[in-house]
Amino acid sequence: MKVLKDPVHDEILVEDPWIWRLINTAAVQRLRRIRQLGTSYLTFHGAEHSRFTHSLGAYETMRRVLRYLQEECGWPGEERDRKLALAAALLHDIGHGPFSHTFETIFPVHHEHWTRRILLEDPELQSVLSSIDAQFASDLVGILQKSGQHAYIQQLISSQLDVDRMDYLLRDALMTGVSYGRFELARLIRSLTLRDGQVLLKASGLHTAEQYIFARYFMYTQVYLHPVTVGSDVLVGQILRRASELWQEGRLADIPREFIVLLGEGEEEVSVADYMAMDESTLLYAFRLWSHADDVILADLSTRFLNRQLFAAVVRDEPTPEQWAALRTAARALGFHPDYYICGRQSAIAGYLYRGEGIALLEPTGTVTELSRQSRIVRSLVPDMEYRLFLPKEMIGGQDSMCMRVRSILGLDMPT
Repeated sequence: MKVLKDPVHDEILVEDPWIWRLINTAAVQRLRRIRQLGTSYLTFHGAEHSRFTHSLGAYETMRRVLRYLQEECGWPGEERDRKLALAAALLHDIGHGPFSHTFETIFPVHHEHWTRRILLEDPELQSVLSSIDAQFASDLVGILQKSGQHAYIQQLISSQLDVDRMDYLLRDALMTGVSYGRFELARLIRSLTLRDGQVLLKASGLHTAEQYIFARYFMYTQVYLHPVTVGSDVLVGQILRRASELWQEGRLADIPREFIVLLGEGEEEVSVADYMAMDESTLLYAFRLWSHADDVILADLSTRFLNRQLFAAVVRDEPTPEQWAALRTAARALGFHPDYYICGRQSAIAGYLYRGEGIALLEPTGTVTELSRQSRIVRSLVPDMEYRLFLPKEMIGGQDSMCMRVRSILGLDMPT
């Protein structure tokens, strides 16, 4: 047995030699070089934890869930199901790229696609997974793609009550230093049960589930969608978009080889080895190179990110076409290319989804109902949207007439 100390779970127990071999593959170790919260470290300085630490945490949460459900319900009855569940928890994030979701908006990359390819094509991973049986990797992919063949495992990996969320809420709250992302994990696990292919929550766990759902809600509103973090993501996206355009035009000399294989290629043309060579150290090295680029826009955007000179976020309704035109004119007058220095984002604030995705609640009478039917608090959490406009602080902070014009368009008060 291997015992790993962990700030969330205290100890992570690795009882199976094949799990230890999986952890030590290059594909899993690569996750050490990809932050769990992307650019959030520019907002919360403690948010330096990686997808590797979260993957271990999801594995440990699954291990504890399986141990409880084995005692409570006699599942998993098959050793292979236990192995599939543990492997799915450990490997569910293996396809993520650097600054994952922002990276995917610029390049033809989707982490779900790469999770499947890495599991099926990486020789080192394959050597471990195929040692269990020849179909193991394919079944693992089916679980992560929600094929419906292993219903319990699929729900424990991806639902509104899954081990992925259970770990990342606690871990992200701890590492960002906030308190509202916490909930009673052990009690929540003891509230689980199974029936007819469905993971259920016992009615006795109603208030613990409310605590968990509110933790998720506040983590979205206060951490995941923090305006500084979203603005940092916007800046990363603009850097990558400018670099890609310059490369296509033959005007970018300094670019890491790992980027070149992605530019202009479809996902199927890029090898697994080349994709796995991309991590956040590669991206930050590229930003350092580009901060000295001949292209003024790319150099300025890269420098802004490296030195945390981020865009200002303005929460407001989306500008009208007339307001957009006026903002673009003002940006040009102030020396900023409007295509790269003014950007709007619609942020979806997660509530509680009950239609087709709700948490099934088992009443003492044996009746199965939906959690929101029994909890007015949960019912009150409806998804919402918030629009934010991002632009350089220099455009709204000055005292000249053009900055005053921008503030007037945006409805901002005069700076004091």
